[in-house]
Amino acid sequence: MHKWGVISADSHILIKDDALLSHLEPKWRAPVKEVFDSRLKAIKESSSRLYETPKWAAAGRAGEWDPTERLKDMDTDMVDAEVLYSSPDGGTRYYSLPREGCIKAIQAFNDAALDFTSADPKRLLAVHLAPVTDPETAVTEVKRLAHAGVKAIMIPAQPLDLGLKPYWDRSWDPLWATLEETGIPVSQHLGGNQTLQRLMPHDPTPNYGIFRALSQLVLSEQLAGWCMAGTLHRFPKLKIVMVEAGLGWIPYMLERMDYTVRKLQWKKEVLPEKPSHYWYQSIAATFEEDEFGVRNRHDIGVNSLMWASDYPHPDSTWPDSHGSIKKQFAGVPADEVKKMTYGNVVRFYHLN
Repeated sequence: MHKWGVISADSHILIKDDALLSHLEPKWRAPVKEVFDSRLKAIKESSSRLYETPKWAAAGRAGEWDPTERLKDMDTDMVDAEVLYSSPDGGTRYYSLPREGCIKAIQAFNDAALDFTSADPKRLLAVHLAPVTDPETAVTEVKRLAHAGVKAIMIPAQPLDLGLKPYWDRSWDPLWATLEETGIPVSQHLGGNQTLQRLMPHDPTPNYGIFRALSQLVLSEQLAGWCMAGTLHRFPKLKIVMVEAGLGWIPYMLERMDYTVRKLQWKKEVLPEKPSHYWYQSIAATFEEDEFGVRNRHDIGVNSLMWASDYPHPDSTWPDSHGSIKKQFAGVPADEVKKMTYGNVVRFYHLN
């Protein structure tokens, strides 16, 4: 895989509706199509309020949905492999369906994602969905995906918004045990936060500027949950990836969590280690261009940082990711750059 020494830890693909529907049994095709149509309507309504948006290089490229074209675009960008997200909200759209339909839709998505990556499984690393309708169902699907060679799985970032128990509840322990056993990291991608979504229609700024500025901070809730509720103490080999939320806010959160535990005088039986310990032990974060975060990389932990191109979204560094990397990492030791742009992804996802 090592040709250019660069792997994107967060890029995007589009699993087309027809590709997913082809994996569904007939009884669920119409209900799932309604979910797609509803989402498309919402996107069109939000887009109608957008001011003129500057065109970015990767916009509308066929590499988003065509794996052959995607590999060509990766060659253009000189990127060895990409971790690919097609449903940044963790598939929350499917949870409006009856339980069986939700599970079937997520399984169909996963099968369609396997089709996409079959063009070159070593370079195209799709992030699949765990159906968290209940822990047993999630465990069953994770085992199926692990058997298929899947390297990455994601879950919705906001379980409470779906009427589910928080992830620190012990009922989820079988899922964490399975992920720990299989060695598959679990991702949470920004997006799907209902509180922030409710703000969006009232945002008076061009292109929803307030909404977009706040969006990278929404995973602070998840970070606190993972580091303070004991899950990562019970499952020390479980790996978590915070996706597209940037880096700059993380040192403050680590300091704040440790301060809270110290100030409130938590006993060791509540949490044996400082919250920041569990960050360094188990969690990584992706970023595109985050100069403040890179300057403070030692506070965050170089081993916890994963560069991303975010192709083909507006933040994307395509088609000159190497130029962006050179500028952003100016003055950073070469061994640290290699970790952030390649080595950490290889280690986290157990890539050969």
